[in-house]
Amino acid sequence: MSQMLLLFTIGPVQAFIAQARKTQDLYAGSFLLSHLCRMSARKAQNKYGAKVIFPDLDGASLPNRFVAQIEASESSDIQKIGEDLRKSAQEEFNKIALLVLQKLDLKPTMAFNRQINDYIQTNWVALSLKPDRYSNTYKELEKYMGAVKNVRNFKQLEEKGRKCSMTGEHNILFFRGKRKAYSEDAVELPKRIPQKYITDGEGLSAVSLVKRCAGEYLLNFVSASKYETNFPSTAKIALMESLSKISRDTVSRYKELFPSYFDEQLFYEENLSEKYLEKNKFPLTIKEQVMTQLRRLETEAQGKGVKLNKYYAIIMLDGDNMGKWLSGEFLSDKNQLQYFHDGLTRVLGEYAGMVGEIIIEPKGKLIYSGGDDVLALVNLNHLASVLSELRKRFPNFEQILPAKDGGTSTASVGVCIAHYKTPLKEVLNWARRMEKEAKNIDDEKDALAIAVLKHSGEIHKTVFKWQYEGIETLAVLEYIVGSLKNENFSKSFIKSLNMEFIRLMGNAGRYQEDVLVMAELKRFVERSCMMPVQTEENRADRYEKINTMLRYLQQLYLNSHLRNFLSFLNIAAFIEREVNVVDY
Repeated sequence: MSQMLLLFTIGPVQAFIAQARKTQDLYAGSFLLSHLCRMSARKAQNKYGAKVIFPDLDGASLPNRFVAQIEASESSDIQKIGEDLRKSAQEEFNKIALLVLQKLDLKPTMAFNRQINDYIQTNWVALSLKPDRYSNTYKELEKYMGAVKNVRNFKQLEEKGRKCSMTGEHNILFFRGKRKAYSEDAVELPKRIPQKYITDGEGLSAVSLVKRCAGEYLLNFVSASKYETNFPSTAKIALMESLSKISRDTVSRYKELFPSYFDEQLFYEENLSEKYLEKNKFPLTIKEQVMTQLRRLETEAQGKGVKLNKYYAIIMLDGDNMGKWLSGEFLSDKNQLQYFHDGLTRVLGEYAGMVGEIIIEPKGKLIYSGGDDVLALVNLNHLASVLSELRKRFPNFEQILPAKDGGTSTASVGVCIAHYKTPLKEVLNWARRMEKEAKNIDDEKDALAIAVLKHSGEIHKTVFKWQYEGIETLAVLEYIVGSLKNENFSKSFIKSLNMEFIRLMGNAGRYQEDVLVMAELKRFVERSCMMPVQTEENRADRYEKINTMLRYLQQLYLNSHLRNFLSFLNIAAFIEREVNVVDY
């Protein structure tokens, strides 16, 4: 028997997670991927005695891969093991799919089986592990895995017909409402199946239906006992903080008016049209009663200084240079890479647990935390504090083993703030785009990138490092938002800066006259300060506030360029308008 190092991956990652119309789809895709990886890794442990090095299998969420040390007598044995793990992942997904149909009292068709059988992508690589060669073996393992993925088998799936509402790739096999240009395999779902699974006019492929209804299967497993079948919608995320400030009785009385089905979108008057009520099977006779109760709720909210927020944020955090850390490139002693991997599994598992404690209602809802990466929906009132906590608690890998040249582990975050009605797929794409922009700020990274998608169509985006010379970017954001909300300063300085310099910037958003920008920044900030000056104490306080604001803004400007800086200010002004100021 000889020792082998095995790397096993499951996909498709983007399709599992990013292809989502509802937050429930997003959550289910992430959970399913984690579940399949956990089941495969457990099988490697229990059937073949493998030692799973990475990740921590007891974590709430797992990435789509695992690394394990395993014994095999010859190459044919490891081939059988890898193939067995591949089959088990596919069989588990098939089992989930068939149980979902059984729970919904539907029968599988050839088209259903074809879509399910052709979906899962598994890859594995194994190499002989010689004593004291762990570092080199792991490096080769990653290289070969990259090569395998580049030449993966492609199977043509020929389908003609209207495509899935969620993925846009596969034929619709299940729909509700009028039959359109669907394939002959498509069947209308009976009315007894709840609206939360499929709404009128929606059509889903086999894979999408399985994702939407995954809880019917996953709730049967101890490892998945925390699966949420009613994951909050974007509207609920946006309203979490506001509703927590309104009495439970007021909120409950309003919800009780919709006994069959309730979505937090119904807290917004814009959705209470007769068309919306009719589409969602609500009797039109309840509208007058609904409006009366909604007015009471709004009055109570206004009395407490609370607005019914319509914007929320998606955040994506990812550890910087994880490939180099995992390969040992940043370590002073690569010969201890296996020890480092063991320690990394432990600290990332601990961090994943902490993330679950940070992102709780009403701050938001965690979708995925696999250790070095996080995906979550966050209430806008708590965005700054959540981001700050996530970065501050990110583990220091150099505490496991010393890093070369005093290096330290960092993490970057992409954020997209959007209206609750903005298509979820678009918000996800922007969050991912901002994560990439944060990663591209420089080789060291450790950056934060934020985009705001206004409901009007206007977009602002900005990218900064987490801190500059001891001044944290989020602290500046909080200070501006808090100062505007407390009316220490008016927004006039932001508007004036935009009007004066917007036409002077080059195509790259830069303006060379820093001295002029600094002078105008000082003038506009001083003019926008609304603090009283009647007493000496007032004047001193005013002077301190102005100097603090200028120090913060000048530091950001000098470490960026004008367009990026102005976008940062515009985002701060937008957040101030949309939040109740909880963590600002």
